[in-house]
Amino acid sequence: MKSSLSRYALPASMLALALAIAGCSDHGSTSVAAAAPAPGPRDVAMARGKVEVQGGLLDLLPQQDGVVESVGVREGDEVKRGQVLLKLASDQARLDVDMAQAELKLVQARQRAQSARLPAARQLALRTGEAAKAGALDPQRADEALQARSDIESAVAVLEAEAAVARQKLAQAERAVQRQTLTAPIDARVLRLQVQTGSRVSSQSTRPALVLLPHRPLTVRAELSEAYVANVKPGMRASVRLDGDTQGAAAQAAYPARVLRVSQAYGTSRLDDDATARNVRVVECFLEFDPPVPVLRLGQNVRVSFHE
Repeated sequence: MKSSLSRYALPASMLALALAIAGCSDHGSTSVAAAAPAPGPRDVAMARGKVEVQGGLLDLLPQQDGVVESVGVREGDEVKRGQVLLKLASDQARLDVDMAQAELKLVQARQRAQSARLPAARQLALRTGEAAKAGALDPQRADEALQARSDIESAVAVLEAEAAVARQKLAQAERAVQRQTLTAPIDARVLRLQVQTGSRVSSQSTRPALVLLPHRPLTVRAELSEAYVANVKPGMRASVRLDGDTQGAAAQAAYPARVLRVSQAYGTSRLDDDATARNVRVVECFLEFDPPVPVLRLGQNVRVSFHE
């Protein structure tokens, strides 16, 4: 009897389904709606991209040629705006500053001496002139006093002009010293240091002395195939994932991003190593992370999914 009943017994999975249907007979519509997952964002485009920094890296060179006298930083250092990065040997430039300062002091001393004589010369010219008019003094003496006053006034004016020239020379000499000191233009990290003490550098070199990574948000430059261009608009949401065989939690994560702008010009791919793919027309698309992502690194390859 047991064997005969077992042939008609329902399988366990079907029995469970039957019980579930029976249990939901009174509130079926409500239970099914609660169990259905909420629809997620629909992907409308895919693209490959690369992590960059907003505004790009900073390549720095001294403003003039010279030999490196000292280097004040190392690779990986955090630097503040205005911090000294390196100095060139500037013995001659400092000597020029000292000479310009001495020249300015000399001119100023002569100017003070002549200016001190001017009040008395003016007073003498006034008195002798009045006396000559009254007939109490030889007019020639009055003319001589007037000439003396005019000579001192001319000397003061010439010395004022010489002092202005001396100040200009001093400022020029000081700027030459400043040009031999390379400072950080913004807060950043030293990414590469390509000189050392004793190195000769040229302001016209194509190889920077230092490369700085600014303290700015990371962005993504993605390449949209022309088939997807019409689907992507500024402000659209997207997800960014690391590309390649990267391991760890960062490789599995999807980082939210937002489209900043889409280029108006077509170009060829710069991210794909395949020669065939490089012939495919693409449009560059720029995205920012929202919120910012501190774990990614400059130059990492990523894949971007754009959401409707």
